[in-house]
Amino acid sequence: MNVSKPLPLAGAHNVRDLGGYPTEDGKTTKYKAFLRGDSLHGLTKEDEEYLDGYGVRLVIDVRGNNEAFLHPDHIDKKRIKRLHVPLLDHIQSEAMLGKLPDDMGGMYIGLVENSKDGLKEIFANMAGEEGVTLYHCTAGKDRTGIITMLVLKLAGVADDAVLADYAVSETYMKDMFEKQRRMVEKAGVNVPDYVFRSKPEYMQKLMEHIAGKYGAAEGYLEAIGLSGGEIGRLKGKIV
Repeated sequence: MNVSKPLPLAGAHNVRDLGGYPTEDGKTTKYKAFLRGDSLHGLTKEDEEYLDGYGVRLVIDVRGNNEAFLHPDHIDKKRIKRLHVPLLDHIQSEAMLGKLPDDMGGMYIGLVENSKDGLKEIFANMAGEEGVTLYHCTAGKDRTGIITMLVLKLAGVADDAVLADYAVSETYMKDMFEKQRRMVEKAGVNVPDYVFRSKPEYMQKLMEHIAGKYGAAEGYLEAIGLSGGEIGRLKGKIV
């Protein structure tokens, strides 16, 4: 199966377009609507120009306050709006207290249930933006993966394609994850191996939760407070 490949940026490794995925009703997701990404703090001037030329007009940073402060986005603020909506701060603090769930799937379910206001703000802004929206976290895997799954399922993309798009982050971020693993080990912090993985079953667990509790991605978006018009615009941007 073809999965999206990273854009040719020197300072980020997992910025990918959500376009090109077939939907179950015979359409294809549109390019240059949404980009998913990892941290943008390493972007070069050439990278900034590339993203500007790509049509990016809104960057949504979903990293925690500390992450965003220590490693600010390198984007052209004159051309690109930036919105900061921290997600998963409670998970990071729990990690330090040794209260992590058994796998990333449990963490993802916790996020969609405990961060509804933040996710509503993110999706409302994605729906209202005319240009390309780039949303990102640190690795472009977990918080970004959840947003991506909901957008692709709203578009009608089949589960196997959604899971493949999620799982490939582990490949693209392999070197970065090894570096992070060494850093946390050096700091004496015990972080479970699954934090550095993107196994399909992690996202599958969340998708089953959404289907069981809300019926579909659209049902979840309604439940967090998006209007029918906003959901329609979001869907219209991607298919």
